[in-house]
This record gives sequence, structure tokens and C-alpha cells, in this order.
Amino acid sequence: MEGVHKSFGNLKVFSGLDLKIEKGEFVFIIGQSGIGKTTLLKMIYMEEFPDRGTVRIFGETPRPSKIGELRQKMGVIFQDFKLLDYRTIYDNVYMPLGYTGVPPEMARRRVEEALKFVRLWERRSELPDRLSGGEKQRVSIARAIARQPAMLIADEPTGNLDPETSLEILDYLRKLNEQGMTVVVATHDYELIKNHPSAVVYRITNGRIQQIDRVP
Repeated sequence: MEGVHKSFGNLKVFSGLDLKIEKGEFVFIIGQSGIGKTTLLKMIYMEEFPDRGTVRIFGETPRPSKIGELRQKMGVIFQDFKLLDYRTIYDNVYMPLGYTGVPPEMARRRVEEALKFVRLWERRSELPDRLSGGEKQRVSIARAIARQPAMLIADEPTGNLDPETSLEILDYLRKLNEQGMTVVVATHDYELIKNHPSAVVYRITNGRIQQIDRVP
């Protein structure tokens, strides 16, 4: 992102924001609630667009005809999980692959691999309401990585979880990063950052973003 400006009505969120995320990095984005972390992530996965400035995703400036293709390279995890309560764990991971045209046999293989990675394959036939918050977030991770994305984006992925479960979720994200996946996490949980000292950390303040070396 170069020189990005973003406003909502009279509220200026970003003014001249510059950010570069390198392939294979693990990046934390921190800042107070309402400061613009979610807006920044939405501009990365192209749900929001800047008023001015340039955004490049995987080296490309998103055009309407390319957005779908670029999104296929991303997986997104949300704080509130966004699971379908009336569908099984398996279906929650499988259905997005069907919508994007992945052949059924390949989709089934990816779902199995993803659910085994988060240690929920044996519970694939259960509904989400049988799961704890941490288990629901693990399903969200499986759903995101079944797409085999180059980048994983997580918006407050531990916001509804207890500290021990939060660190467990961080461990999954760290393992994915070690396998070569770029991971970007917006969070206000500084304990996560302290438990991943090798990550790159950016802080948003007053519409600007700055890399920091030490968690405040």
C-alpha cells in the first residue's frame, strides 16, 4: 500500500498510509479498538478500497475483473467464526470450495487434510453448536486453509477466546507460517505478540502505521 487515504463520511481513518508485507512474513497489526485495523484488512482482501493511493496485492493493482482471482489466493479468519450452524463441520469447510469450482475429489481431499491439521477430523459430522469457541476457530482455520491460500488474514482471531486457547490458535497460525504461508493478524492481544517475538509488528495510531520493535 502506498499513500493510502480512507475516510468514512467526516471520519478520516487513514491519511497517507504506507505498508509493505513481504512473502512469507508473519505480521501483527495492533492498535486501539476502532483505530482502523479491520478496515486495513478489508483493503487487503478487497472488501474495501481506498479513496486515494495505491494498493497492490501479490504485485497486482486489483481491477474488478481480477478481484475474484486474487481472493482465491487468500484465506480469511474472523473473530466471530462465521460458521453455518445448521451445517456439519465438514460441510462448513467443504462448501466454499464447491462455490469456487474446486473439483469434488480434490475438495474432499483438501477438507480432510485441513480438518486433520486442526485435529477435528474425527468430529467432522458434528454441528458447530457442539464445539467450544476454540474448536469453532479451528474450523475457521480449516475452512481458510482448505483453499490453499498464499496469504492468511486473521481479524482478531482470539478476541472471544480465553488466554490458553488463544495461544493454541496462535500455534496453528505459526505452523502455517513455517510452511511458507504469509500470515497477517490484527489483534489487541499483546500476549500473542510476546509469544511470537520473531513476527513483524505494526501499530496504527492517528491514521498512520509504523513498525515497532517492542510491544507497548
